[in-house]
Amino acid sequence: MALPRLTGALRSFSNVTKHEDYSEELADLMTKRSKLHEQLLKSDLTWKKIIKFVDDNLDKKEHQTVNGDLKTILQAAKQIVGAENGQEAIESGAVFLFKTFHRKECVGHDETKAIKQMFGPFPSSSATAACNATCRIASHFTEEQLTALIQMAEEQNGDNRVFFGKNIVFSFDMHDLDHSEELPVNGETDAQKIISLDYNKFLNNQLNHLQNYCDEKSDLKSLEKVDDSFLWCEVGKYLNESQGGTPGGPTTEDLCCTLYEMLASTKSGDELQNELFELLGPEGFELIEKLLQNRSLILERSLTCPNDNRFQTLQEQCKKFIGENAKPNYGCQVTIQSEQEKLLMKQYRREEKRNARKERQAGEDGEVSGEGLMCFDPKELRMQRELALLNARSMPVLGRQREMDFEKIHYPHVYDSRAEAMKTSAFIGGAKVFLPESVQRENNKMYEEVKIPHSEPMPIGIEEKIVYIKDLDEIGQLAFKGMKRLNRIQSIVFETAYNTNENMLICAPTGAGKTNIAMLTVLHEIRQHVQHDVIKKDEFKIVYVAPMKALAAEMTNYFSKRLEPLGITVKELTGDMQLSKGEILRTQMLVTTPEKWDVVTRKSVGDVALSQLVKLLILDEVHLLHEDRGPVLESIVARTLRQVESTQSMIRILGLSATLPNYLDVATFLHVNPYIGLFYFDGRFRPVPLGQTFIGIKTTNKVQQLNHMDEVCYENVLKQIMAGHQ
Repeated sequence: MALPRLTGALRSFSNVTKHEDYSEELADLMTKRSKLHEQLLKSDLTWKKIIKFVDDNLDKKEHQTVNGDLKTILQAAKQIVGAENGQEAIESGAVFLFKTFHRKECVGHDETKAIKQMFGPFPSSSATAACNATCRIASHFTEEQLTALIQMAEEQNGDNRVFFGKNIVFSFDMHDLDHSEELPVNGETDAQKIISLDYNKFLNNQLNHLQNYCDEKSDLKSLEKVDDSFLWCEVGKYLNESQGGTPGGPTTEDLCCTLYEMLASTKSGDELQNELFELLGPEGFELIEKLLQNRSLILERSLTCPNDNRFQTLQEQCKKFIGENAKPNYGCQVTIQSEQEKLLMKQYRREEKRNARKERQAGEDGEVSGEGLMCFDPKELRMQRELALLNARSMPVLGRQREMDFEKIHYPHVYDSRAEAMKTSAFIGGAKVFLPESVQRENNKMYEEVKIPHSEPMPIGIEEKIVYIKDLDEIGQLAFKGMKRLNRIQSIVFETAYNTNENMLICAPTGAGKTNIAMLTVLHEIRQHVQHDVIKKDEFKIVYVAPMKALAAEMTNYFSKRLEPLGITVKELTGDMQLSKGEILRTQMLVTTPEKWDVVTRKSVGDVALSQLVKLLILDEVHLLHEDRGPVLESIVARTLRQVESTQSMIRILGLSATLPNYLDVATFLHVNPYIGLFYFDGRFRPVPLGQTFIGIKTTNKVQQLNHMDEVCYENVLKQIMAGHQ
């Protein structure tokens, strides 16, 4: 027969083994959460309440414009919050933007900080669009209506909220224990029968005890009479003992003022004791003790005078001991030096006196010797050498930092395979460089031909995202009408070109789409001058500098077609195409040549107003800086940068170029931030890859070389034409 288990006996009288159904509690929890969510929606300001407020207080004629502004705020909130967070989060973000900007006319520092704390980094253009839309909506209502809308939600939210512990009543009095067992308070038995928990009563009692204690101590020390001159005398003794008359330390007046301010503060004795020790050091133990013991008496003397005359009273007592009429410096600084600093100051002054003495002697002799100007101390040189040896001993031999630190610098938008290859260990070590395996060679009696295939395209990075035209705003969609998306290079440059004012340098192969990058910067400048859906055409000018007149005419036709839906006028300003002053004023974008723009900006009067309206300067083919026309481009850039510095105006510079070997130097010249505005794309980003073919003529006779070159050239051109190429 099995004995009964103790645990079974215990379970029989309990509900441990009972299987309860927790589904009801889970359902209750979900119900509570849904009710809480509904309560928050009712109490707080929501997007639906804003729409209802607009519908109730506006006429039907104004609904269309206001609804467009509301959609603008929602679109800005979508860009700031992120489309992946859902419609509810976007509407909450739109409500936050409405609250932030409903009384603001522009995006200030406080608003930017608030949005950044709430959502993190955000595009400034979206915040500006939301601010403008909110201002337009607020213009339809009075200030009382907007205040009522904001306060209505706050009152509903604040009236029904009861904080935890609000209704609990506390009692400060407490009955004591048995009278025969009295408890000591701070080491002393008190005759009080009721101990109060009120901190103010306790503090007053302790201050009274401290005052009585100080009075008793002051009565015992009858030799140390505390009068108006007490602080001055004690500080003077301290300075004589600690400094010993050495110059460069604090004066008696400065230290008295500082000590008086510390004694008059509301800090406790312990805090004041620590601060006085940090100020006076270990030499001031006696002074700290006297100041803390007589703190109330020192302040009592000054309290009898008016507030404004406390320092004057201290100054009058100072005059009794020193015959100076100077007033103490209010808020002066007190310099506390360590022993090592004092020794260094003494040594420095000694060296100065020695050098001055030698210079004086050399001046009397009529010649200046090298020893008088520079003194070498053998002991000091020996100490420096020993210190350097000790430091070198502790440093690893092979772990020292290389002198060429520029190799470690990585620019985020530079794709230069040649520079990366030059940093490899094989290249630095002098290894031989071979052609790739896919090279084709042809060798005959007349010539040798080497065909190098095109390089593989750059693999797409994780952070690269193609920009589609449908995702742009209305201005961008109108300008890029007929296009579906930007190409790879334009998508990489898009964020900096379309949403910032940074100077930029774009180095990309021919046919990579640099003209559309210039169009992105033009659209960004136009968007900055849009107010109430109207482009302020008189506030800006855009200048496109093309290297040749033929290219200027081609760019004029291109930009005219693209910007025609926006109402932007594009004109050509060259030596052949002159414009009157009225035509220039009616034109928003000028396409010119370097020489023409150099003449326009060089004039001291006349066209000064035109150059001051320029907000964007686009320089095409910047690599011509190395050619004969380079000085003209340099003068244009230098004059523009000088205008930015002198007038503190914002002129954006965009440089477009083919691949440059020294792109960092050109970026520095154009004042481009290499970490933000420098973009370099090598041959791997060509939309149509290019191969290379090298043909070497073998003969050494000059006449035969020319004949063979003509023959080989004719054969290759004939092959291309027979294959159907140009």
